[in-house]
Formats: sequence, C-alpha cells, structure tokens
Amino acid sequence: MALGIVVADDNDVFRTAVLDAFADAPGLEVVAAVGSGAEALAAAARHRPDLLLMDVRMPGGGPWLAEEMSRRHPAVRLVCLSALDDQDTVLAMLAAGATGYLAKGALDVDLASCVRRCAAGELVVVADCAPEVMRGLGV
Repeated sequence: MALGIVVADDNDVFRTAVLDAFADAPGLEVVAAVGSGAEALAAAARHRPDLLLMDVRMPGGGPWLAEEMSRRHPAVRLVCLSALDDQDTVLAMLAAGATGYLAKGALDVDLASCVRRCAAGELVVVADCAPEVMRGLGV
C-alpha cells in the first residue's frame, strides 16, 4: 500500500516541483495538493493521509497548523518544507509536532527518502542548522 501524502505549499511552482519529485517515487502517492493550512486540514479529513508535507510560511501554516493537525489527525506525520532555515523556527516546528524539517535551500538529498524516513517515525532535519538542532534535542 502506498504512503498517502498531502502536499501543502502556497507557491504553485514549488508545489508542482514537489509533485514532480514524487511522480516516479515507488510507494508514495500524493492524495491532495493544497495552498493553505485550512485546505491542508480539510484534505486530511477527506483523504486520511499518512503524512502532511507542509510549508511553514503559507497562509494558516506554521506551528498553529502543526498543532492543529496533531490534535485533529494524530496519526498523520508532519514534515515541514520551508525556505526558513534558522534554529528557532526548526525547533518551534518540531515542538509543535513535526517529525521532520527540510529546508528548501538544503535539499540536495532525496526528498522521497526523507519523507519515507519521517513517515516511519524517524526524526529528519535537513537544514544548515541541523547539527545545532540535533545537539539541542540531545540526539
């Protein structure tokens, strides 16, 4: 059975790039692609995905969306995909319930592999500040 994913990013070009990256990835199925936090919550209710890949700065995003998604849909893993690459933002999103944080500027790794690892419950941080974040978390 494929891993169901909702992609939530208000940048149409980037959202399309993510969809393209997953198009040929075995075992991954994008069940919805949306542009706001409200749409992400609605898509999660409708599709019951395994994972939400969410932009941090989209309308209705950020820690609020992570907390709300965790409250309404606790089985959905949350992975942040953001241009923000600072330690405070990464830690805030992890504290709000994200299991992964991928900085858009640091994505020289296989996005599908990172998503699979997060879906399995592994903490994945791909950002310039990752060493400091992991030390701060005691990992």
